[in-house]
Amino acid sequence: MKIPAIALLLIAALAGTAHAQSRSFTAFGGSAYNVPTTLTIRQADLPVIRLTARYDTKPFGPNAPYYSWRLSFWNAARTRAWEVRQVHHRLFLSNMPPEIQVFAIHYGYTFLMAGLAWRHGGVIVHVDAGVIVCAPQNTVRGKKLPARGAGVFDTAYYVSGGGAELAISREFRISRRWFAAVNAGLLGGFARVPVVDGKADVPNIGLHGQLGLGVRF
Repeated sequence: MKIPAIALLLIAALAGTAHAQSRSFTAFGGSAYNVPTTLTIRQADLPVIRLTARYDTKPFGPNAPYYSWRLSFWNAARTRAWEVRQVHHRLFLSNMPPEIQVFAIHYGYTFLMAGLAWRHGGVIVHVDAGVIVCAPQNTVRGKKLPARGAGVFDTAYYVSGGGAELAISREFRISRRWFAAVNAGLLGGFARVPVVDGKADVPNIGLHGQLGLGVRF
């Protein structure tokens, strides 16, 4: 049921876009401040690990950097749009207790969302919601989670929870088709990811800032 969940999300976002008068695609780089949240790890027959987790984003690496994109379907007046949105967020636990040797979700604490946008003067307001896909990397009590052999198509990617975004953006014209964009958003989500012999509950609240380049077509 995991793959259909993503497909249904995208179908819902595209519903009604057949009459869109214009479209835009914007690719972003950026980073985020992660509000401290409660990380809970449960393993069979062992005490629960619970701590106020502090995460680094490390937007430029290692491995795949932080990035995001937005595909928008505008009405004729360009005042309202349906949109599809991805934010490839990254989490690195920075305050690890002795029981945790590694805890990161840097191949993606990825928000896959759909929603609406409204233009008010020069500012665009975005409201989106959807699923979170995670590729966790962790070693808890000396037990390392395998990098392959589980998740969707045995890729170690898991449809792990859900989240939402409230954001504002502004566009700056470069040419008739091209524009620069700035985006600021509050993203919140909850994911449950595997650890060896158990699960970890990983909520996240982040303040995200992004710079991007877009094209209209």
